Amino acid sequence: MNSQLNNALVLLVDDTDSNLELLTLIFAREGARTLTAANGFKALELVEKHKDAIDLIVTDIRMPEMDGITLTRKVREILDQRVPVILLTADRKTDEQLIAGLTAGANDYLTKPVNELELKARSSSMLRLKRAFDENIALQKSLEIKVMERTIEIEQTRDLAMFGFAKLAEHRDPDTGGHLERIREYTRVLAAQLHTSGPYQVEVDEAFITTIQRASPLHDIGKVGIPDNILLKPGKLTPDEFDVMKRHAVIGGWTLEESEKRLTINSSFLHMAKEIAYCHHEKWDGSGYPANLKGKEIPLAARIMALADVYDALISKRIYKGPMPHAETRLIILEGSGKHFDPAVVKAYLAIEPAFIDIMNRFKD
Repeated sequence: MNSQLNNALVLLVDDTDSNLELLTLIFAREGARTLTAANGFKALELVEKHKDAIDLIVTDIRMPEMDGITLTRKVREILDQRVPVILLTADRKTDEQLIAGLTAGANDYLTKPVNELELKARSSSMLRLKRAFDENIALQKSLEIKVMERTIEIEQTRDLAMFGFAKLAEHRDPDTGGHLERIREYTRVLAAQLHTSGPYQVEVDEAFITTIQRASPLHDIGKVGIPDNILLKPGKLTPDEFDVMKRHAVIGGWTLEESEKRLTINSSFLHMAKEIAYCHHEKWDGSGYPANLKGKEIPLAARIMALADVYDALISKRIYKGPMPHAETRLIILEGSGKHFDPAVVKAYLAIEPAFIDIMNRFKD
């Protein structure tokens, strides 16, 4: 029995009785408790009544009077982002529908007829993330009593929780190994070099260096929303598959942006993590994605992350390729100066090249 779904309270919403019966059976097999609603209005009544207990919502999109996207938007006015919402659609998913659902507050889409294994796997993944956040929030509340005495401990707990959150996404890809540990160090040493020389010495202070080291592991958090058949494909992606893969930048950035909005204080950590997630695939010459930003339109933290991420992707084994020697990787980085990468960041990399090699060796997969 799936431990993530066992005893979870799941709200199921569909205007077709047979669909509700099927969904109830699927979750009951995993030990989950279920609430059912035949329309959006009944669902909202149940959300109000059980808002402190609901762990997951699974709703059809196409329903009379109130569709699933509208329901999701109203649910988000009652429940915070930690309660995941999965939308079910019998239609072919379009970018417009995807954006509408994500904007409303949904976490994932599945198509009908429902694949039982995929539904259970996605639901379990969502609940795992929710519980990680729940545990982190509960821990932070318990520490607030002595916040002045234990500031360092709280910061360390936050970093570990966020790093663990990033690890959950990374573990979907068995080939990534020490990727997050290396990324933390690559971005730290690059930022430290930019602090000592080059055009960004004022912008890159000690706080910037500390923050980028902590925030950089969240760069690919949006990959939790990419289907396994694309994320783990051993061969080259088709253009359509690559378009889906590229959405991880928007999904990750949007998720962190929503978290940032809900804070009552400014968080340089979440702000930088959001910028990195959104923009680490943008390129200096404007040919990147998702927004085709160019030059200094791209946040500096994302420009640093871009070089670190490409370097690590090249020197590491992946499901679709073998590792590349450092010398070849170095040439690609140099060729990308002024095209893919900020020339000042490339210059910083060249100044600390031995540090990159040391990090690569210390955190091997």
